[in-house]
Amino acid sequence: MPTPPAAGCWPTKLGQPCKTDWLRRATYRLMAAARWRKVRPYDARHACLTYLAANGVPLHIVAAWAVTATARDGAGHYLHPNITDMGQGSDILAELFG
Repeated sequence: MPTPPAAGCWPTKLGQPCKTDWLRRATYRLMAAARWRKVRPYDARHACLTYLAANGVPLHIVAAWAVTATARDGAGHYLHPNITDMGQGSDILAELFG
């Protein structure tokens, strides 16, 4: 899974940083198409990250999924997840979503 640029968001087709309102609206359209309950993207993100942490995924991996610089305990400063490590988060989410 590619990681977003340092700014933390994907560029538009013209290479400009995307605005979060566009991303939010696109997320709501996808939720409607899938007939999912409408949930704010922030809340969905928080719930997924909490689920990963509560199911034993190491904090530095959760921090990497959150695209934050560090885990709350500072582990992100010293531990650097690789693609295999990121698979732990993917496996846990696959169990959740089936």
